[in-house]
Amino acid sequence: MLRKIKLSYYYSVYANFSTKVEIDARLRDRFEAKEYKPRDHPGRTKVKIATIPPDIQRGIKVILEDTGAKSLIQESEDLYNYLRSRKLPPEEGEINEKAANIYKTVSHKFYSQLAKDRSELSQEEIDTCEKKIQTSVFNVLKKNVYSWANISYDKPTCLQYLIARAAPEYAILVRIFDEIHRKLPDYKPRSFFDFGSGVGTGTWAVNTYWKEHIFEYFCVDTSVHMNDLSRLILCEGKDNVPLPFKAYFQRQFLPASTDLKYNIVLSAFSLFEMPNMKTRLETIQKLWNKTEDFLIIVEQGTNAGFKIVNEAREFVLNGKNVEQKGYAFAPCPNDSVCPRYLEHQTPCNFLMKYETLKFPSKVEIQADLYTYVILRKGERPTDDPQWPRIVRAPIVRSRHTVCRLCTAQGELKEIIFSKGKYDSTTYRCARSSNWGDLLPVK
Repeated sequence: MLRKIKLSYYYSVYANFSTKVEIDARLRDRFEAKEYKPRDHPGRTKVKIATIPPDIQRGIKVILEDTGAKSLIQESEDLYNYLRSRKLPPEEGEINEKAANIYKTVSHKFYSQLAKDRSELSQEEIDTCEKKIQTSVFNVLKKNVYSWANISYDKPTCLQYLIARAAPEYAILVRIFDEIHRKLPDYKPRSFFDFGSGVGTGTWAVNTYWKEHIFEYFCVDTSVHMNDLSRLILCEGKDNVPLPFKAYFQRQFLPASTDLKYNIVLSAFSLFEMPNMKTRLETIQKLWNKTEDFLIIVEQGTNAGFKIVNEAREFVLNGKNVEQKGYAFAPCPNDSVCPRYLEHQTPCNFLMKYETLKFPSKVEIQADLYTYVILRKGERPTDDPQWPRIVRAPIVRSRHTVCRLCTAQGELKEIIFSKGKYDSTTYRCARSSNWGDLLPVK
């Protein structure tokens, strides 16, 4: 068995390094005509560092100064770290299975230490022993089961969230919307639905590309204080002034009706608040039913966040109860089972740089990890090039570059682009690409 594992490992490594690719033939003439340059190839994102728009920054500054939010800086850092470290709520079956295993271990140890055999104990003695065992099991279970709780967003917590998460979330969403805008430059969405809208980062980001085209915004957040804060930010911190958008609606709960559909439906950093997988998938079903074109799911770039995104992806692409089918628009170049989840049990995540808020001190450049999927309704177009996605930071060395790719065949490949082995265009395209870019090769 060990020999087979070793052989299959070496064969897979050899296959990875011996894979030969070349620039997509449909682009070669355009490269030769200097229409494209390798450092500016069509698979590269143009969004490197994102900054919150000036009008939004003005509103945030007014709000934070008026509320004396400097005292919340440490709490906002604690909230940021807590959100990054969150795990999924344990499922009921997992807890029962863990409790049964703990009970088996504790009871065996307990009865083995008694002077008498269990068969010699009276019913009263057995009941007493069982009570002690149950207490021990409960105490062990408390230490070994993640204590999940959803977050109650009161006014101070909303301000902490604004300080901690507004800048990275806006940057991440701008980067994700760029995927749609870059691939479909003529796409003009007319409506936007934001589930778990928070402080409004989804609205800010979607307006970066389609402010002139979107006529309806529908934002859902269970926290009244979050809704008030997001509305105040859009009004640049001023009370009793009209919103800058005519059709801007806020609700606390997801509407039950599926009659109205929206071009872009977004759920960003929201599904962690669901108590179990069943509730998460029911929510995904409702959001998919509301989707006209694109459903976007975004979470923290952790194992737990990736698990949520992947279960949503699998549910929509392979779910039996999903009537309207779709395909993975990004980041996946395929609709197969995610090879990152299947083979490595590590998150498929990406890195986005952003400028922090100019509060309470100077602006800094920081970065945040995220995981996401964009699902599009309908069949995958026959002319979709399905270029491979760079899923880890390329390793750039003298005269060669190592790229780790997710391919259209649903496989992870590691390819060495050397100056001697590849033509100049392919080599330079690989060398100038970054983590998260598409590589225009076949």
